[in-house]
This record gives sequence, structure tokens and C-alpha cells, in this order.
Amino acid sequence: MQKQTLLLLLALTSMVAHAHHGSSGQFDESKTIKIAGVITKMEYVNPHSYVYMNVKNIAGGTDAWRCEMRASALLNRSGWTKDMFSPGTQLYIVAAPARKEPRGCYVETLTFQDGRTIERYEQLAAADKAEVKREERTSDGKPNFAGNWGAVQKLNAVNNGTNSAAVLAAIKSGSTPPAASALASTEVVNYGDFTKAPSNFVTVAPHQAPNASAGMGAPAGAALGMGIGGAPEGMGPPAGAPGGAEGMGGGSQYKQSAAGLAASAGFKREDSPSQNCMATSIFSDWTTDQHVNRIQQTKDTLKIDYGFMDISRTVYLNMASHPKDIKPSRAGHSIGKWEGDTLVVDTVGFLPGYLNMGIKHSDRLHVVERFTLSNGGKTLTRSWVGDDASYLTESFKGQDVVQISQASYEPYNCKDLTSATNY
Repeated sequence: MQKQTLLLLLALTSMVAHAHHGSSGQFDESKTIKIAGVITKMEYVNPHSYVYMNVKNIAGGTDAWRCEMRASALLNRSGWTKDMFSPGTQLYIVAAPARKEPRGCYVETLTFQDGRTIERYEQLAAADKAEVKREERTSDGKPNFAGNWGAVQKLNAVNNGTNSAAVLAAIKSGSTPPAASALASTEVVNYGDFTKAPSNFVTVAPHQAPNASAGMGAPAGAALGMGIGGAPEGMGPPAGAPGGAEGMGGGSQYKQSAAGLAASAGFKREDSPSQNCMATSIFSDWTTDQHVNRIQQTKDTLKIDYGFMDISRTVYLNMASHPKDIKPSRAGHSIGKWEGDTLVVDTVGFLPGYLNMGIKHSDRLHVVERFTLSNGGKTLTRSWVGDDASYLTESFKGQDVVQISQASYEPYNCKDLTSATNY
């Protein structure tokens, strides 16, 4: 069983790293470049931040470069700040080049003039380690769902094909993952002036296992940064991942009708809602990228704000049935009832959209979720059963888990700076 689990993790690891910026993506990780430049501005936004730099060229002038980093909300949760990238700051970057953008890159490591080096996924502050004091129940005796909730931050991806097994084993045992044994390519292309680069920069290699301090001792299944149900950087849950749905096989667990297959035919990556600053679904967006969500609770309502793509839901606790004049939306219309300490939420009234990457649902989607608390009210588990009489022949199931977070909820306010022509 352990061997099967490890093989599965390795397969998912390869898929995750490849899916986000692999051969079909914006960046070419088979190549390595190093860039020395001075920051001109920082776009600290979601879904991807970009640092812009002036880089000296061989003709004696400067070229304008930009390099992609993680979402601002994720950087904040990891202890990064915009002030780290003030204009005029000297940076030395190890990166993968953009495929179609001549002076674009995907940041692997950042080195500052004082020699400090930070890896892409590094936690600069302990993630959600501080105690969050809260009441387990509301004044009327119901479980208290109010608070900020996020999937546990773990290692997001292993950008290292030679060390994947050793990295995953180290994380599972709680020890430090080994560094990569080699650069992504034998030939490294330099851009800019490195004459004053810190002495340690020449030894910095990309594709090392990202800093996993926040995930030490975590279950092996958390090594991909999914928590339970998360996914890397705006992709939605990988096929078959927990949070996408139960079981393995990914999209295959959605039993599509002929109409469903026809609706989903011809799906391309650029069709994905998250690639167009749009919400995907009430399932995947709750844990995607481990953004912090927010729940506000009263006697009559539960207001749920998603940290990814700004889905906002209101669960009405004082309605016995859905109204007949529902205005369809991505979040649908939700009514809830208590079954003991479990909140059962029934949702209809969806706009047609996606259940997962490439799997469409119709406006007949119907979902029943069950929310429960554990761990002294600090762990929130959601399970669901859904059906779609138009596009599916059978029901589907899923589950995800989030933890109370010391980090604050912040609106996503999507500003996608990545041009579709770069893919």
C-alpha cells in the first residue's frame, strides 16, 4: 500500500509540475537562465505576481524583463511582502525562460545583493502556527463556522525529476529534503551584469526541492501542496486528486451523458475559467492554491467568501425550500439545515460551467454538502454529493478539509498579466 501511495504521489508530482509550466505551458523548464537586473516595478497581484527589471545587454544598453512569481495572496501567507521588491533593488534570478516572450521568465530562486537567497515556494514566516482563539459554539449553541479558513500550506511541487522519491520520503519523515543534484540543463545562459553578484550566487541551482518547513511531518499525501483538495497555482485540482472528487482516475469519475460529452468536447487549456479570471466551481475553488477563505455566521445565514476567484455564497438557514425565481449564478442558491452538529447545504440555480478541468455541468446541477467541525472547532471538513440530470448519468462525490487560519482573508481581485499568446 505504501509503495502504491508513493508511486501515485510521484505520478501526481510529475503531472503537477508539468501541467503548470511544462511543455504545454508558458515556460520551458528544460532550460536554465540567470538574470541580473534592477527592479523597476512590482505587480503584486493574483493569480501571478510579476517583478519587472532593467537588465544590461551586451550592447551597453538595458532590456526590460519581467519574471513571474506566485500570487500575491500566497506570498503574503508565506511571509513575503511587496516592500522586498522596491524599485532600485538589485536582484539575481535563476529561472526557466518563457517560451514565446523573449524577455520573460519563471522565477526559481531570488538572490539579493546581501547574498540572501529565497526559493519560489519558501516560507519566510511560519504558516498558521500561532494559536487562533475562538469559541467552538455560537450563542445559540450551534457549531461556530465563523473565521478564516485555508488548506494547510505544504510543498507545492517537486521541480526535480532526479530526486522526487528522496524528496517525498524526506517530507514524510519530517526531515529536510535533499537538494537537486544538477541544473535543469548543462548550459546556463546569463543575462545582465554579474560582476558584483554575491559569491554564493554562482552555486545557486534551480529546481531544488522548495523549502518544506511548513510541511514537516505532514502526511505524504500533503507533499504536493494540495492539503486535501488543493492544487497548484490556479489549475484546479489535478485529475483524481482529493477535492476534485473521490477516487482516482480524475475526470473519469464523472459519468458523462452524450450531451455532457458533447458540451465538453474540444476543451483547451485556455478555455479554463481560471485562465480567464473567472471562478471554476464551488468545489475546486475552495482549496485551490491554499488561499484563505472567510465564513461569517449569523442565526439566519452563513456567508462564505472564497479566497480564490472571489466566489461569494450565502447559505440561508431560515428557508425550507428554494424560491422559484432564482437568478442563476456560479455559486448557485443555497439553503441549509442542521442535522445535529452537521450543517447540510442544498444548492441549485447554477449557471452552466465546469465541475473540473474540461468537465462541464449544466444549469441542472444539484449539490448537497455536509459541513462538520473537529479538532476543537479548528478543522472544517466538507463532503458533497452532486448530480446533473442533463450532463451526467450518475452522481459524483468529493471531500476537502481546511484549517482555521491566522492569516487574514483578502479578496482575490484577479489581474491576469499573462498573455494567452505566450502559451
